[in-house]
Amino acid sequence: MTTEILNGNELIIQGALEAGFHLYTGYPGSPLADYFNILYERKNEFKEKGIRVVIANSEANAAAMASGAKQAHKNALVAMKSMGLHVASDALSVGNFANPGKGGVVVVVGDDPWSISTSSPADSRYLFKHLHIPFLDPSTPQELKDWMKIALEISLETSVYQGVLLTTFLAEGGGRVEIGAEKKIDKELIELNPAEFDLAKNVMVPPNSFRADISMIKERFPKVFDVLKAKKLDQIFGNTSSKVGFITSGAVFEILKQVLDDNDALERFSLYKVGAPYPLIDDLLVPYLKTLETIIVVEEKRGFLETELRELMSRHRITAKIYGKRFDDVEGFPIYGGLNYDLVLDKVSTVFNKLNLGACHPSKHGVTLSEVMPRRLPTFCPGCPHRETLSLLKDLRGHLKKQNINLISHGDVGCYSLSFLEPFKEMHNLSAMGQGGALGAGVDLFTTNPSVVLMGDSTFFHSGITDISNSVQMSHDITYILLDNDNTAMTGHQMTPRTGESVEGFKRPAQDMLKMVQALGVNEAIEVNPSDRYFYQNLLRETVMKKGTKVIISNKECGLTFHGRKKATERKLFNNNGTLDVQRFYQINTDACEDCRACVEMTGCPGLSQTFDAYGPKVTIDPQICVSDSYCTKIKACPSFELVEVSNYHPTKYRAREEKKLASVNLPLPNQKKTLESIAAGVDYRAVVTGVGGSGVTTISRVLAEAAKAMGGRSDVDFKFVDQKGLAQRNGNVTSHLALYKKGKSHAQVTPMGGADVLLSPDLLDGSHHLGFLSDTGMAILDKKFQIPLSLLLDRGVEKNPVNEITLANKLQGLLKERITLLPMKEVSENHLGKSVYASALILGAAFQMGLIPFSLDDLEEAFARTMKKAELENNLTAFTLGRRLALGEDLRIEKQEAPMIDLLFASLRESSIFNGSALVEKAKTALHELKTITHGQGIKEEHLARYIHDLLIFDRGLKFDTFLAEAKKLPSLYKDQEMFAMALRTLAKTYFIKDEVFIAHMMVSPMRRLEDEKNYRDLGTSYKKVFINRPSFDLGDKKVEFDFSPKPWMLKTMRHMRFLRAALPAWHKEERRIASEVRSRILGKALDFKELRALENIKGYRQVRYDMARHL
Repeated sequence: MTTEILNGNELIIQGALEAGFHLYTGYPGSPLADYFNILYERKNEFKEKGIRVVIANSEANAAAMASGAKQAHKNALVAMKSMGLHVASDALSVGNFANPGKGGVVVVVGDDPWSISTSSPADSRYLFKHLHIPFLDPSTPQELKDWMKIALEISLETSVYQGVLLTTFLAEGGGRVEIGAEKKIDKELIELNPAEFDLAKNVMVPPNSFRADISMIKERFPKVFDVLKAKKLDQIFGNTSSKVGFITSGAVFEILKQVLDDNDALERFSLYKVGAPYPLIDDLLVPYLKTLETIIVVEEKRGFLETELRELMSRHRITAKIYGKRFDDVEGFPIYGGLNYDLVLDKVSTVFNKLNLGACHPSKHGVTLSEVMPRRLPTFCPGCPHRETLSLLKDLRGHLKKQNINLISHGDVGCYSLSFLEPFKEMHNLSAMGQGGALGAGVDLFTTNPSVVLMGDSTFFHSGITDISNSVQMSHDITYILLDNDNTAMTGHQMTPRTGESVEGFKRPAQDMLKMVQALGVNEAIEVNPSDRYFYQNLLRETVMKKGTKVIISNKECGLTFHGRKKATERKLFNNNGTLDVQRFYQINTDACEDCRACVEMTGCPGLSQTFDAYGPKVTIDPQICVSDSYCTKIKACPSFELVEVSNYHPTKYRAREEKKLASVNLPLPNQKKTLESIAAGVDYRAVVTGVGGSGVTTISRVLAEAAKAMGGRSDVDFKFVDQKGLAQRNGNVTSHLALYKKGKSHAQVTPMGGADVLLSPDLLDGSHHLGFLSDTGMAILDKKFQIPLSLLLDRGVEKNPVNEITLANKLQGLLKERITLLPMKEVSENHLGKSVYASALILGAAFQMGLIPFSLDDLEEAFARTMKKAELENNLTAFTLGRRLALGEDLRIEKQEAPMIDLLFASLRESSIFNGSALVEKAKTALHELKTITHGQGIKEEHLARYIHDLLIFDRGLKFDTFLAEAKKLPSLYKDQEMFAMALRTLAKTYFIKDEVFIAHMMVSPMRRLEDEKNYRDLGTSYKKVFINRPSFDLGDKKVEFDFSPKPWMLKTMRHMRFLRAALPAWHKEERRIASEVRSRILGKALDFKELRALENIKGYRQVRYDMARHL
């Protein structure tokens, strides 16, 4: 036998290959989302073996297909998530009671006890029983793989469908398993003779269904008891002479056994592991139960196993006391959610104390920050077309609200379910998959609100088409927005009937949703490109208020697949030292940005980030995340966005690199804190890896998992892992737990609190959320920076200043002292390799060099070679080496020479003047000296003070300098706290100038911008040019004139001198001037508290955005 590292979905498929299934079907859904991706990757292999693979339109379709395969005397495997079992239950019930052929059927269901990625906290054990489907509950990766074969054997021997149940941490986790021989299947097609069919068994209608019920109860299902008894899947551990026994099953067994082992409890008590919770086998369990006086049942969710035990004990008149969901008068193991090591330890301690059996060792809690850090919520990926629809729904809601009309958004299941989160909140309810329209019908029958339903393309084919038909037949006034992104995207980009390729790789007709809905007889149907914002905006405004059933199909490919292909093509080009003719980047001119965050509010794009200048936070674009889809620029709430086109682009070709820094010559090997030898002797090793989805976090766990495959040639060490992905395809948190331990021991999938030897994160914020996993001697290696989460961008600091990288780093270093290492991994990765994503390999290198990885250098380098695409291997190995060098103390950052900011500001003043720039600079220096005197001891940077002076001079040549300085002198007596004083000063300074078209013209072509552009783009190509994305506005009498315009640099250089327009157009920006005057008077009128002052500072933005923010004045 060979040894492999496989995850839960891979184990299902490997076990199925060893069992001998002819058909693999089901429907994608977490935690079994990867099931079909793996099958697609292996499509040629499966085709050669004669195995058929079908992604059914729904779980019910898959269940019915399995019944058909059984009739053809073939074996079928059906995989789905817990909610899918609900959908499939009708077809499963009919198929199970029928007995049309000799094939076996195994139904694998992934439950989600923690509700990490599921809309309903389902417990599939109850539904399995309801359907008369016995099920196995494997505990370990090895059992999951092996029991797939056993499950098929049970089905074949009994003619009854057989279930296999696994939960999230086993499905998304995995470990080191021994692989068996695959079973060849008969791939020849057969011809059935209908004359030989036993229709009484095949056709479930009365009276056949009644006879089938009798046959199931009296003949077929009793065989299950006999087969399970013969399989002997149950196991007993510990002291079998004890009067106290634990009973459990599934993945919980590993958690419970580790708790008991850690407390030496199995020397005093016994532990019974049930292989099949339904049905329980009397002959196996009763002899054990009769020896006990006290039974402690440990299981997740409701007390299914406990109830089954109570029924069995009642029949056999066994009187032992059961502790499970209740410990007499107190709550026992929770009836909601899942279980982990710490929960089980706590409850076992409680019951031990209650029974006077002695307490368990106290649990370790690890260290945590006293301050609550902002959470990283899942959100739509960069370039996601759903964001474009939701942005316009939010716009539509505002448009209708002005008419006193409230729009209702009905929910459905898919990526777009995330629309209930900030910043959109465009989902007001949610029903089962494909039932959002029917849910809406129930609401709309009794309300006057217009309504919309969001529905995905795969959801449409799953069952959503019946929703639309239902609306048509009941004359429902509703608008369906079908989000066609060419993928079942949320579960990992499986194909849909809309795509022209099957999971087996065959070409097939692409089913046309537009023609299908038109055939249903809807009142109106149209297909749009959601990127066409203005057409789509007008269409929505017109359509939603019309009568009847309307359908809008938003057709644009998923951003991940589109940009994934694009990046793969570019990667091949760059690896051959080729260049792109033109690469486009979007950026924000932070001198023009007002930090109004309209772009954030209307897109929620994770490519939008944050920086800080003299006026506080500003929005910026993170080029490592942005995919240049340009949607943020279409909001056009400000003139800050710019397009930069780089010619002959290559991410690293033009950069001067010191190649000696990238070489790995003579790097010393580390002294490992824990070795494979010490682990084999019984010293466990735990690592927790966490970060942002899509940033390479799973690369770390993949490499470590692959290294565990070799394990230095050892067979006495076991390995287990779990990747907690949740809802995050991208930009939510992803956390991996990895464990190495002595072969034969049991281990919980998730690290106990205070149990990790190392915490690794290429993101400072995500790492800070997981400190509690660190042991007393554990080490944390985190990046110095963090990707700004949407929650932070939406936090305007009304109560207090949001956390930033510097303050967070200081808190962590103060808490962990020498046990934390902060390294500039993303910066070094981007500087040397062109992408920050290689920070994942850097952090592995740093951890290895610090002795925190128990694998050898050879094992790790070979693991990289086996897990990486050939085109990515060199960069990842280089990054690994860079990480080792960082750990050794080398400074690998590439510092770019920058002119001092104050010098740049003075150069800007000179450039802004037609005649006497030097006089303007002297005026600035005099004013700066006076302002420094006023602010002495307040901790404000001199360059910030210089910025205030510069902006007043640019605006009107400092006509109100004296007034500004006089009023600034009043601030120290009003605001004695340094933070409050700084906020008051910068807010006061902003009241002395308006960012009108004249002012902004200079800010677009200033020396500060030119230097910033040079720094960012000089080394990316042979040349670059900028396109300004602008929408100027002028008040001409009672009329406002706005138009899209991309000015040339010469136009801007001319416009910056046209200050006379302010006098010529007295109504121009009149409201802005009024707001500025009111803000100024309030700052100086009396001492304001933090909240009041921040409310004034937060009056930002251009035109209507600012007016709306100033309504409270």
